[in-house]
Amino acid sequence: MPSELDRFIAQARAERGGLFAADRPITVARAPGWVDLLGGAVAYGGALALGWPTGGSSFAALQPDPEPLIRIRAGDVEANLPVDALRADGRPREYAEVAARVAAAAPPGAPWWPAALGAWAALMREEFVDFAGGARLLLRPADGPGARESWAAATAQALVSAYGVRISPRELALGCRVALDRVGGRDGGALGAMASVCAPAGELLLLLPQPAWHWGGLHMPHGSAIWVLRVGDGPARGGEARCRAAGAMAYHMIADAAGLTLEQADARWGGYLASVGTAGFSRRYRDLLPARLGGADFLARYAAPSGVEIAPDESYPLRAAATLAVEGHLRSRSAVALLRAAASKAQREDDLQLVGEMMAESHWLQRAAGLGDAHADRLADMVDAAGAERGLMGARAPAAASGATLVVLARAGAEDELRAIAEAYAQACGEPVRLFGGSAPGASPAGTQEIADSR
Repeated sequence: MPSELDRFIAQARAERGGLFAADRPITVARAPGWVDLLGGAVAYGGALALGWPTGGSSFAALQPDPEPLIRIRAGDVEANLPVDALRADGRPREYAEVAARVAAAAPPGAPWWPAALGAWAALMREEFVDFAGGARLLLRPADGPGARESWAAATAQALVSAYGVRISPRELALGCRVALDRVGGRDGGALGAMASVCAPAGELLLLLPQPAWHWGGLHMPHGSAIWVLRVGDGPARGGEARCRAAGAMAYHMIADAAGLTLEQADARWGGYLASVGTAGFSRRYRDLLPARLGGADFLARYAAPSGVEIAPDESYPLRAAATLAVEGHLRSRSAVALLRAAASKAQREDDLQLVGEMMAESHWLQRAAGLGDAHADRLADMVDAAGAERGLMGARAPAAASGATLVVLARAGAEDELRAIAEAYAQACGEPVRLFGGSAPGASPAGTQEIADSR
């Protein structure tokens, strides 16, 4: 039976004489979506994050073209962008100008458009790549959790392979992050881009976002699996900016309580709450932080933290945001140790249940910090009610996608139980609930394939 990649390659071949010229090679790349098992929601605080490449992938087939035009087709949508929108007088344009031009040319119903074109812009600006002429791109974008990063990663991998650009997987991933931030309009952090580019299939990617250090990979214990439930189209959860601001405010107040200037605090902790340490935070600082603090009250005493916006009329959950970041780092490190130690069958079951408990704890602490969604909460309750007896160890809302998404740690044979939960909840809420399973390799370990010319 042909694989999804085989079917896409056949689709690209069929475009010779149509979208693609018949006499030039075509480069095919793929990249998965992603979720985080733990840690992704508190990347702002420097906590260790465990990224998982999901089973659904975006596919890109790219052919360089002498005409200075980027022509993209995805499904029934086709649109063009002149290369001059990305560069002028032989130099890359500023990101703000590129973003404006890309947005102005965006076709309706094409959320992948800024991610794909942002990959061009980021490679030109960050890696000084000079793409001669234009290109023709056939894109099959994934629509599952963490899909935005897969759109950029598949395009970027196809580009560097087609043009023979030598670049490390980490740098390619960080370029994709820049593309999604500066052209796509939303910085989702480094974890998603790193998972979509660097993660092997079936492995957790360990990322310490201080600022983006790859700590290697971790195979899941035998017989375990990671699943994702998503309600509806996964609307944006919201609350991330408020939580990030609350964390920055808490860091400022902790530095003040320690008798440090921000410069001295950064020299000690690197600017990250996670580096304060769980014991020191619990003993010295947690109870000094207010449960909630108005933006105006904070700004009356402190300077505005760099890189975040403090709204004077907003109330911020300082204690919960700081606790989530500091304790989240310990949870992630503990989960890694447990998963690595899960050797024997008896120990494996206990360790997986402990990791599931950490996930559930993380979910409700995220809710206390303002990161939550009613759909995810109800699904988390249903997973908890089913429990380990039915193969479901634990669940939480991941950083990828939205609050209407839930990542579940379970036994590999728990698909029927999860489908029953999805169907029951879909009937109760009136929204479709989709189940995603499996794992696919990141763009770099997957590599690329070349479809030779038809001569």
